[in-house]
Amino acid sequence: MSNIVVIPTYNEKENVEKLVRAIFDLPVSFDIMIIDDNSPDGTAEVVKTLQSEFDNLYLIEREGKLGLGTAYLAGFKWAIARGYSYVYEMDADFSHNPKDLVKLFNACHEGGADLAIGSRYVSGVTVADWPLSRIFMSYIASIYVRTITGMKIMDTTAGFKCYKREVLENIIPYKIRSIGYGFQIEMKFIAWKLRYKIVEIPIVFTDRKHGSSKMSGGIFNEAIWVVLRIKARSILSKYTRLNK
Repeated sequence: MSNIVVIPTYNEKENVEKLVRAIFDLPVSFDIMIIDDNSPDGTAEVVKTLQSEFDNLYLIEREGKLGLGTAYLAGFKWAIARGYSYVYEMDADFSHNPKDLVKLFNACHEGGADLAIGSRYVSGVTVADWPLSRIFMSYIASIYVRTITGMKIMDTTAGFKCYKREVLENIIPYKIRSIGYGFQIEMKFIAWKLRYKIVEIPIVFTDRKHGSSKMSGGIFNEAIWVVLRIKARSILSKYTRLNK
C-alpha cells in the first residue's frame, strides 16, 4: 500500500514549502509529486531545495501553463507506472487542509471507496472566507452538473480527491479532454459511469491566504460546455472497465 499526492503549481512559492512539510508530518505516509508549469516566482527552485531533505518528494517541470487537467494526467500516469495504490489530488494553496488527506485515505483503504471526494456540499455548505457570490456560483454549478449528467455527487467540481489506482487505469483510456475545472467534472463522470463506489467526505474549504487565485470566468464557462459535451458523448459511448 502506497500513497502519492499530486499537486499542480503555478506561482506557489509562498505556499509550497509549508504544504510539503505539513503533508510529511501526517501520521499516514504520503509521497508528493509537484507538477510545476514554469512558475516565474521560483516555485520549482523551492521544491528542488526540499528534495535534498526529502527523498519521496518528486518534481515534474513543464515548459509553461498547459492546464490543470494535463498537469494532473501527467502526475497520474507517473504514479500508475510506479504502482502506487492510492493517488490523491489537491491544491497547493491550503484551500484543502492537508490533515484531511488522512480522511480520504481511510475512506478508500478502510471504507472500501474507489474514489473519495473531499466535499464542500455534502454536509451543508462548508466554505470559509469566500464571498457569498462565489459560494452561490459554485453551488449552482454543482446543481447544474447534477441536473445534466444525473450524477448523485453533491460537490461535482471538487478538486480534493483520492483514487484507487484501478480507477485511474480505467478512466485515462477515455482521453479526458478538459484542461480547466471541467477536468474535475469529467473525471468524476467517467468514474460514475464505470460504476465505481464514490463517497463524499465532508471537509471545510478555506480560501487561499497567500498568492493569487487561478479562478476566472473562463474556467466556469469551460465547465458549462464540458458538461454538455460529456453528456452528449455518453449517449454514444459504452463505458466498460478495461483494466481490473
